Amino acid sequence: MEILISFILPFVLLLTVVVFIHEYGHYYFAKKYGVGVTDFSIGFGKELFGFNDKSGTRWKFCAVPLGGYVKFFGDRNVFSQAEQDELLKEYRKEDQKKLFVVKPIYQRSLIVAAGPFANFVLAILIFAFIYMFAGKDFTPAQIQDVQKDSPAFVVGIKNGDIISSIDNNKVNSITQVSTFINASTNDQISIEVLRNDKTLFFQLYRNHLKEKIRLVIKLIGRLLV
Repeated sequence: MEILISFILPFVLLLTVVVFIHEYGHYYFAKKYGVGVTDFSIGFGKELFGFNDKSGTRWKFCAVPLGGYVKFFGDRNVFSQAEQDELLKEYRKEDQKKLFVVKPIYQRSLIVAAGPFANFVLAILIFAFIYMFAGKDFTPAQIQDVQKDSPAFVVGIKNGDIISSIDNNKVNSITQVSTFINASTNDQISIEVLRNDKTLFFQLYRNHLKEKIRLVIKLIGRLLV
């Protein structure tokens, strides 16, 4: 049961989203260029449930959720003009316009390529989302070790203090501490810390920091450099 919940269900859910986006790319351009779509299926095999929309497309979920497909009206492989002419004889003039094989080659190419392109766009959106919300380091810049007689110790910074800003630059994570210190051009560096829900301000001289920065503060296993 744990494997089912932890691995199988998330995998099936993710695959369903990827398949839907892929097939919807085919579907969108097919409808755009007037190709009839009879089936939009998520999964293969026996249909579990589904519905028909106004245009007659059957939207359905099937028993084997390992893929999907979009079926075009009169879907059939045609390899020659003679075969295409034979196919057209099977349909009325009105229905012939819905056939995939009668569309210009650029339209057919776009319909075929739309599925992979939709997944490409999905991948960009996913990575952008990860970068914006999960790919950044938000580890608090909490001081773990202030060495005795270091510049930080002398001015009164203590273990457990959380650095909230450096030279009025808000600090959101450990990685920003060294960046803001190295970027400062002032003789003094202003450091704002939180201690027991109180905000405290300290001034550290840059010339001391240049020489002793590696010995000043250890932030969760990292040296402040």
